[in-house]
Amino acid sequence: MKFLRQHWQNLISLSDNQIGLALLALLAGIASALVISLFRLAIEWPLTGIFAIDNADQFEALSENSRLLLLLGGGAALIALFHYLRPERRGVGVTHVMQRMELHQGYLPLGNLVTQWVAAVIAIVSGHSVGREGPAVHLGAGTASQIGQSAGLAHHRLRILAGAGVASAISASFNTPMAGVIFAMEVVLLEYNIRGFVPIILASVAGAIVSEALFGAETAFAVPAFDMRSLAEIPYILALGVIGGLVATAFIYLVKGFQKLNRFPIWFKWGALTLTTAAISLMFPQLLGIGYDTVNATLAGEVVMGTLLALLLGKLLLSSWAAAVSFPAGLIGPTLFIGAALGGLMGQLSAWLLPEYPVSIGFYTLLGMGALMGAVLRAPLAALVALLELTANPNIIMPGMLAIVIASLVVSEVFRLPSVFEVQLGGGHNYQLPDPVQQMLRNTWVAAAMSQSFVVAPRSVSVETAGFMLQREPDWLLLEDEKVIVPPAAIAEALEISEADDDGRHPDVDLIAIPADRQQVEFISLKANMQDALDLMEQHHIQWLAVYRDDQYSRCVGLVSQTMIEHFYHYHPRGR
Repeated sequence: MKFLRQHWQNLISLSDNQIGLALLALLAGIASALVISLFRLAIEWPLTGIFAIDNADQFEALSENSRLLLLLGGGAALIALFHYLRPERRGVGVTHVMQRMELHQGYLPLGNLVTQWVAAVIAIVSGHSVGREGPAVHLGAGTASQIGQSAGLAHHRLRILAGAGVASAISASFNTPMAGVIFAMEVVLLEYNIRGFVPIILASVAGAIVSEALFGAETAFAVPAFDMRSLAEIPYILALGVIGGLVATAFIYLVKGFQKLNRFPIWFKWGALTLTTAAISLMFPQLLGIGYDTVNATLAGEVVMGTLLALLLGKLLLSSWAAAVSFPAGLIGPTLFIGAALGGLMGQLSAWLLPEYPVSIGFYTLLGMGALMGAVLRAPLAALVALLELTANPNIIMPGMLAIVIASLVVSEVFRLPSVFEVQLGGGHNYQLPDPVQQMLRNTWVAAAMSQSFVVAPRSVSVETAGFMLQREPDWLLLEDEKVIVPPAAIAEALEISEADDDGRHPDVDLIAIPADRQQVEFISLKANMQDALDLMEQHHIQWLAVYRDDQYSRCVGLVSQTMIEHFYHYHPRGR
């Protein structure tokens, strides 16, 4: 029984077996979706149960006093909560996930997970102009990471499992499993890895199934029937892409500008945001909360142009401010809101300019949503796939590609701006995109380049013991207490010149005292990847590491050198 348990643990955690990782990803996808469903219920229940409104997004149905009381109370609660939190527990959202994936191999702390859940519920229930998808990404990745840490996953597999949690989160939030997979790889993992596709797809499907079982099969938005009426609309779609790129650029520049407020204490920058939100909501309560009811009304063409323009500008101001000062909720939802307002404006403008031409306002609203999402988040493929899944209409693909690509090019090539997440992380000071070599090394288990031709030896060995060790023809002898490796040829030379005493006995061989080309080693866990190994070698200025099965360094399973890793990179098919 113990053997079977050990074998199963090794299959899941300390191997490159895809079946074990796929099963773990399926479990992580279900668990992540359940956590996110509880998060969603925690938002909806107070608003529909206590305040008795039909829709949790419908803050405009509340009285003015109720809205102000909620906003001010929620803002004060968040300021008090984060004032007493330790700085390392304040990291939340997509940017926190990206940092932990880049710098900590996907290890997401439980404390930050709890902070995100509580803080995002307070922020959204109180009506702040933020979204739930960013917190959902953190909750999904964090839940999956906790499962992976409990299973003792190797680092390169833990990153994939955390990405699976992200896919489950997006899938459960929008009921868009394909977009969940693409978002996880395009935004969080920053690569399309063949080994990651199967577990991430399984987790995304699990998220969609759990969401559908609890909340029904409807997608997040009520998408009307639509179609592009004529190829003559293509210039107008291109114009939508350009204007969408300009609005996305304005959003990112506003985030950069509002980041200057980070020099002030939290009570000032969050308090000012709360008061501003309260003031604007007196005229436009539709800006409060997630605002998907307004997005659905825009898709149906029920919001007039003047209101759409005001909502666009108000959301642009409030959501960029919240993103800049690390307010503990998301910006993905606000990005879709801004895109919907822009697309609705363009659709209504087209109907006003050409009243005789039948135009679908919902069609342009969707294109605006995709354009803003792709350009602001730097996730064009995820945005396109989301449009396809939301509409279940392949006719959206060609116009969607045009709008999304043009908007993305305006942001990235005309204005040379990174994604909003990179801006939030400090413009590269706290986070840098890995180069392709680093990406490959981080995704490759250290065992792939490890040599197992070694013998663990004490410092002093008898002649007989030395002979037995040499019979095994190892490449190295590992002295664990001294943290060195010794070539076996040195022992052979020592035995040749060893002289017996008067009783005919040969003295023990001191492996530290004999002449030898010894190499200093440090210990590393078998969970590590190749980039971990290179970083540790550079830190200690050494060329060799002893690899141990567990973090207690109780049993060495191999040796790895910088040369071995370089050889793997140059000659292994995955390293080319």
